[in-house]
Amino acid sequence: MIEVRTFEGDAAEASWFINRVWQSSYGKSAPLPVWDSRVMDWRLFQDGHAPRDYLLAAYDKGTLVGTLFAEPARIRLGTEEVAGTHGSRATVACSHRGEGIGGKLARELWNRHRERGARVSLGCVTTDAKQTGFWKGAWNKHRVNGLGFWVYVFDARALARGAFTGTQRNVLTCARPFLRHGFREADTHGVRPYHPNDLPRCMTLVRRMLEPVNLGFTYTSERLAHQLQYRDVPRTFVLEQEGEVRGFVNTHSLELTGQGTHTVLSEVVDLVAFDDSVSSHDRQRLLQCAMQDMERRGVACAGMLRSPSLPASGMLRAGWWPLPGGAKQTCLLPGANLHLPATPNVFTHLC
Repeated sequence: MIEVRTFEGDAAEASWFINRVWQSSYGKSAPLPVWDSRVMDWRLFQDGHAPRDYLLAAYDKGTLVGTLFAEPARIRLGTEEVAGTHGSRATVACSHRGEGIGGKLARELWNRHRERGARVSLGCVTTDAKQTGFWKGAWNKHRVNGLGFWVYVFDARALARGAFTGTQRNVLTCARPFLRHGFREADTHGVRPYHPNDLPRCMTLVRRMLEPVNLGFTYTSERLAHQLQYRDVPRTFVLEQEGEVRGFVNTHSLELTGQGTHTVLSEVVDLVAFDDSVSSHDRQRLLQCAMQDMERRGVACAGMLRSPSLPASGMLRAGWWPLPGGAKQTCLLPGANLHLPATPNVFTHLC
């Protein structure tokens, strides 16, 4: 008999289970991120100190067969900030597909939201139909399409070696002469690693960046501090001008699987914010300095969702490409009488 309850394991077990299932299900036909235990701990477990209210698991006679993970979060909904959650990583073991486990996990997540006064759950999913089966069956669900996605290729040769199709391999091979590496010459003046003393100023920048957002993730000071610095997982660079922090770029790395056993290191740009006084040139320059750090660490490619702080013109000048398809914001609404904004202006993390 399947029992749904709070996940009992740690970040290492969560990482092992999710990666094993996703790789066996999708890893032979598409590149997948590897959610290692470091990233899992940063996002969800915090060395065992994070609340487990929304870390759900399905067990069959004590054996883990399904997970649905979300973290408590403040969510911008219209003009309000409400209690909610962010995330998903919905996963069901291949041996137990078709038994309704995903539905049981979703109902328990729904119930826990209502019991705790949480009003909305947000997730970010790819547009790949193969990887969104859980959300197709979820009820009281809404999707916001068209989250723009940007990609930068540092090492086309490494990506080509792990390509799943001849077309992908040929595109990457042909693209190599056209890759732009102007970031290598970017001036690093005023750019330095984040320090905890920078938090109040970074919080001000984030609040300003989120002003136009009417649907998405938002921050408390505590949550932003964790986002910007936790052990060696996130990397944050700030732009200091006239003795004041006026911008920052926050990223983290993930391995990306390819065909066979081939893997490359990728980077996710999570959060970018600037003071209004920062020029387009200096915004691009800070991003390029972060890219210098990525290349030094052997990153083969980087990706980010569309950011209001970095307009398309600046991204194109920095050599980033808009990726067809992008991603979708998925919203579960367990509360009664909740309505999404008619014209959503979305901010989220790429889960």
